[in-house]
Amino acid sequence: MTVFYLLLASSLSIFAGLALWVLVHADRAKRRHHARLQRGITAPRVAPLSAPRRLLIRDRSRDSLHARIDALISQTGLHLTSMELCVQVTVLALAIYGLSVLFLGIHPVSAMLVAVVIPGVIAAMGLRIARKRYQAAFSESLPEALDVFARGLRAGRPISDSLRIVVETTSGPVKAEFARCHGEICMGTSLPDSLAALYGRLRTPEIGFFAVATALQAETGGNLIETLENLAGQLRERRKLRKKARALSSEARVSALILASLPFAIAIALFVLNGAYLAPLYTDPRGQVMAAVALTSVSMGVYIMVRMGKLDV
Repeated sequence: MTVFYLLLASSLSIFAGLALWVLVHADRAKRRHHARLQRGITAPRVAPLSAPRRLLIRDRSRDSLHARIDALISQTGLHLTSMELCVQVTVLALAIYGLSVLFLGIHPVSAMLVAVVIPGVIAAMGLRIARKRYQAAFSESLPEALDVFARGLRAGRPISDSLRIVVETTSGPVKAEFARCHGEICMGTSLPDSLAALYGRLRTPEIGFFAVATALQAETGGNLIETLENLAGQLRERRKLRKKARALSSEARVSALILASLPFAIAIALFVLNGAYLAPLYTDPRGQVMAAVALTSVSMGVYIMVRMGKLDV
C-alpha cells in the first residue's frame, strides 16, 4: 500500500506540474493582451484614478476567500452565494467519500483524497464554464447595445437616458450589466469610471476596448457617438472572425472530443457487459495504481488537446 500511495502522489504531482506548465505558457499572450487593456484604462494620461479605478487595481491578495468566491460567482450570472456553494461542495464530498468506501472498497485515506479533489475540481470547472458563457453572451450582444446607446446620444438624450434605453431594449447579461452601470451613473459616477468597474467584473477584450475608447474620448473631448459607432463595427468584424476561426477548427475539436471520450466509453461498455472484468482496477492495490496512472495520463492528454484547440481571437 505504501508503494500505491507513493505512485499515486507522484502521478498527481506530475500531472499538476504539466498542467501548470501548459496553463502558464498557453495563456501568456492573453495575459499580455489584458495587461495592455488594463494599462489603457488606468493610465494617468487618460484620467486620474478615481474610486472605481482604484477599486479595479487594488491588491486582491488582501481579499478573503469568501470575497474571491463571491466575485467569481458575480461574473457568472448565477443566483448563488459563496456559502451555498460551499455547502453543495461539502455534501458532494461526503457523498463521494461514502460511495468510495462503502461500495468501491477504496481505502479511507485514498477515498478522502478523492472526496477532497473531485468536488473542488467540479466546482471550479463549473464556475469557469458559467463565467465563459456569461462573457460570451455579453460580447455577442454588445455591438447592438452600443448602436442603441449611440442612437440615443445622437437623438440628444443624456448618457443616463441613453443607458436606460439600452437596458429597456436588451436582455440577458447586457441588460444586467448596463443596468448596473446606469445605476452607478445616476449616483454620480462618470461613464469612464463605470466602464472601468464593468471591465473589472467581466474582463473581456470587448469591454476593454469600450472602456479605453470612452476614457480617451472623455479626456480629449472627441465625438463619443462616432467612437461608439466605429467600435460597434469593429466588434462585429471581430465576432465574424471568431466565428470563422471556430468553423475552420471544428474538425480538430470534434476529433479531440472523440479521442477524449473513447477511453471512458469503452470502460463504461466493459463495466455494463462484464463488471467483474474491471473489478481488479478498484479492488486490488495494483489495479488502483494502474487506474490512477491511466486517469492521470488521460486527463493530462484531454487538457492538452483542449488547450491546443482553443483559439483566442
